[in-house]
Parts: sequence; structure tokens; C-alpha cells
Amino acid sequence: MPADRAPSVLITGIHSEHGFAISHRFRKEGWFVIGCDQGTHTGRNARVHITADLTDEADCQRAAKRAARLGNGLDCIVHCADVRMDGPVEEFGSRAWDVMMDVNVKSVFLMSTACMPYLEEQHGAIVAVAPGLDDTIGAEHAVHDASRAAVITLMDSLSAELAEHGIHVHVIRPDHEGTPMTSDDVADEVWRVAGFDSEGHEMSFAHSH
Repeated sequence: MPADRAPSVLITGIHSEHGFAISHRFRKEGWFVIGCDQGTHTGRNARVHITADLTDEADCQRAAKRAARLGNGLDCIVHCADVRMDGPVEEFGSRAWDVMMDVNVKSVFLMSTACMPYLEEQHGAIVAVAPGLDDTIGAEHAVHDASRAAVITLMDSLSAELAEHGIHVHVIRPDHEGTPMTSDDVADEVWRVAGFDSEGHEMSFAHSH
């Protein structure tokens, strides 16, 4: 990496509570922060914002290409986009299912695959934040729990598949084991895993400024 290049991170759902804390942490560490979602507002911690439909494959490809161009490469993508609708399962129709699966799962798959060529060049990281899923499956949020479980499984599979490409993959579970993490705790954990490969070796870009 050129000495004058700061590492770059693309954060989806940057306006969420977790997204805000994560973007603040990366900005504090000197990273070039890029926000991405359907909105047009640039978050306070982002250098730039890319408006994109995260459920559309072509839009994700466009957003990833632009992010890599703006950041002079791409070192990490953090998935924070999340939609949650709770209620008795018999009240949910296919529309509610589609919305949560599209935003919570499909967007992670599409943006991850769109970013892979650029992450491979930098031996970068994919990190997904999967809130709202505990060891005890809860009543009246079955669809959301299903979407979060899908993200966790997807990240596990990508971790095994992409290791040979130099991309390390992690999933953060803020509500795991009954002790919810604060947004700052989540940001610290995302920062930690983004800076180290799957064997615990510090990435060369992790503390670049």
C-alpha cells in the first residue's frame, strides 16, 4: 500500500446506531470512511456517501466500484444494514418476509460479492454485524431471527471459501450469550477483527494513517 494512502472502509447502514459508532471508530483510527445506503445524507464520520439500493445486484456492483475508486482501493466492508419487524408469525405475509430477507441477507451477499475483487487486491476483510439473535429463539420475531441466522451461516461459509483469496471474514453478534454489547463495544470488536487475519496476524494496513 502506498505510504500516503489511508486504508478505506465501506459501511452499509452507516446511519444506524451501530453504523455510527463503527464509522466513528474507523475515522478516529485514520481510515477513509465511505457510507452506503439508500439515503443521500453523508454521515458525520464519513468522508463520502454512496446512495445505492443494496438489494439490487447492479447497484451493488456500481457502489463497490465507486467505493474502490474513491478510496484508492478497498480494505474492508462492514455490513450494518438491518430491518426488523416483530409480531406473531401468522400476521406476516410474504411482503414482510421479502423485505427483511432482502435487506438483512441478500444485501450482505450482493455487497460482499461485489466488493470481493477489490478486497482481494488489499487482502482485506468482510465484517457483518448480526444484532437481534440470541441463543434463545424469541417469540414474535421469527422472520428477523431467520434472517440473522442466515447471515451468520453465510459469513461462516464465506470465511472458509475466501481464505485462499486472502480475504478474512467475520460476523459480530452483539446479543450473543445474553450479554448485549453497547454500540461502542461493537465498534471496538469490528475494528479488532478488521485489523487481523483469520490466524490472528495483524494486517499491514490496520494502523496506517
